[in-house]
Amino acid sequence: MRILAVLALTLLAVQAAGAAVLPVGVVVPAYFTSTTAQAPAASVRGDWTADTRNTWHDDDGEPRVQFNLRSSAGDSRWGFGVRLRELTGLPGSALASVADNVQFSWTREAGTFRFTGSFDAGRGAGTYTFTSDPAYVSNLASAGYKNLSSDDLVRFAMIDVTLAHIRGLAQAGYARLPVDDLVRSRIHKVTPEMVRDLAAIGYQNVPVDDLIRLAIHGATPANIKALQDAGIRGSSVEDLIRYRIHKVTPELIRALDARGYKNVPAEDLVKMRIHKVTPEEMDQLKTLGFGGMAIDDLVKFRIHKVTPEYIKAMKDVGFVTVSEDQLVRMRIHKVDAQFVKDARADGYALQSPSDAVELAIHGPRWRRKP
Repeated sequence: MRILAVLALTLLAVQAAGAAVLPVGVVVPAYFTSTTAQAPAASVRGDWTADTRNTWHDDDGEPRVQFNLRSSAGDSRWGFGVRLRELTGLPGSALASVADNVQFSWTREAGTFRFTGSFDAGRGAGTYTFTSDPAYVSNLASAGYKNLSSDDLVRFAMIDVTLAHIRGLAQAGYARLPVDDLVRSRIHKVTPEMVRDLAAIGYQNVPVDDLIRLAIHGATPANIKALQDAGIRGSSVEDLIRYRIHKVTPELIRALDARGYKNVPAEDLVKMRIHKVTPEEMDQLKTLGFGGMAIDDLVKFRIHKVTPEYIKAMKDVGFVTVSEDQLVRMRIHKVDAQFVKDARADGYALQSPSDAVELAIHGPRWRRKP
């Protein structure tokens, strides 16, 4: 559910293009000179709706209420979740019954939202005012962000872009990021600590887009360090993301290493996971005489369903000495143990895998052997 709310925030927080009429207090964004002067408070007004019936939980386990805002001019819309405990003055009746003429607020470092309206059976609507905190705006200017638009300040407030976050990223080498990158970094929890921890394990100066992608896929410094400890080093950001998507784990790396598969390329690791090549099945194949197979052949076995059970069944019908290629060809042509038994019952003396494949290809026209 957190991902849905993140997508809602990212998609809804857009300004109208062209010569849209801006609400009172909006200043056109500009880049940025520092200042220490106290900035005037920016104010944004508009309409809000909320639904307290279908709360959702973020990573911290706390319930969120979904809010949707629209500016008075209608050119800006936002959707986001708010912790219930952060809504000051919201009556309990708003959650389940009827509450008229309610007034409540939500305070963030960037400023305060004040809501007026009513609820009926958990659904609410009304008007809001957002007023930025002048000290916050002045400190933003000192950090290199001057003359931000009111819409930017609303976004900073909604996702809690704190001054500590901005300064921490600057100290970690990411000073004066574009506003959109600051917003994205906060949404996806790219923290100064994450940047420093990545640098400590060999990933310095990672582009912001890649930091965000790593965070989205849960490729944390701890996860990456665990892979390194298991023997995977020097992986690109792309490889790290693919490892997370396809669940290439330290346990898999260690299991492969114990079976003689060391320094397996990233592409092969991903292929093995996609096609469900497991160390346990590799052990079963070894007991059947197919140990030390190339990774491409292991993958080919999985693609064509040459399983340990299939190999055992073919040995039981007399195909004891059979190659990897013969097993794959038989599978491709739908030769299994029952096929062999039926053919022999019909008078075909199948003595080898090649005989069985020929019969499968050519059918009854294939000559019978005495």
